[in-house]
Amino acid sequence: MIEVNKIYQKDCIEGIKEIDDGIVNLVFSDPPYNLIGLDIFVDGSVYRKWSIEYFKEVKRILAWDGTFILCGRPPILCQLVSDLIDLGFVFREWITWHKVDSITPAKEYHSNNYECFVIFSKWTERTFNFVPVKSKTNNYSAERNIGSIWEHCKISSQHKEGTTHPTQKPISFLERFVLTYTNKSDLVIDLFSGSGTTSVACKSLGRDFIAFEINPEYVEMGKDRLRLVQMKLIESKFPTPAEGEYEKS
Repeated sequence: MIEVNKIYQKDCIEGIKEIDDGIVNLVFSDPPYNLIGLDIFVDGSVYRKWSIEYFKEVKRILAWDGTFILCGRPPILCQLVSDLIDLGFVFREWITWHKVDSITPAKEYHSNNYECFVIFSKWTERTFNFVPVKSKTNNYSAERNIGSIWEHCKISSQHKEGTTHPTQKPISFLERFVLTYTNKSDLVIDLFSGSGTTSVACKSLGRDFIAFEINPEYVEMGKDRLRLVQMKLIESKFPTPAEGEYEKS
């Protein structure tokens, strides 16, 4: 088995075959969406065939209580959901990221200011940890589970956590996914690492990870972000003494 807690410059379909059966607790997949203007647009049947190839490997490596998260947008995402159900995955949730500040004017259609996360489990049982948020209305209790519409601005290069990656996901989303669907020391696989957000979330929250990315620039970007997290973790364990503290001792 390949080493954990590393980002590999490798095609995910090749990399995932090196992972043993049934040992992964969460697989996160943020592939190219196959959309005109954003990706290399290929025939939908070719894209689906390619997706199904790695879906089968995902099912093989997932633990019995594991979770698979797929990112995308309709219409192709709807077809992939059907393919996953045909492969025996259990559909759980459809979460929509409402990009609160990302509307491109359009005259002939409604502007797309959202992305989707579709959640599947391998079996009827799964790991699910309640991660509460403060209720704004307090109608039922002071804390509640977050709904299926998640609001966040687009992560651009000007954002405080932004990089030059064009489709970066908010770190708060990945942290919530990791906390919800895994426990300490569990193993998370990121098939399309991009800017390394999933790896950063795992490193911060005490989960092991393996990430794949074919673009060398993005691989280095993810590694740089991991180094920053490591430095912050060290600083939190060994805080800098306050001014004058050495003189007092």
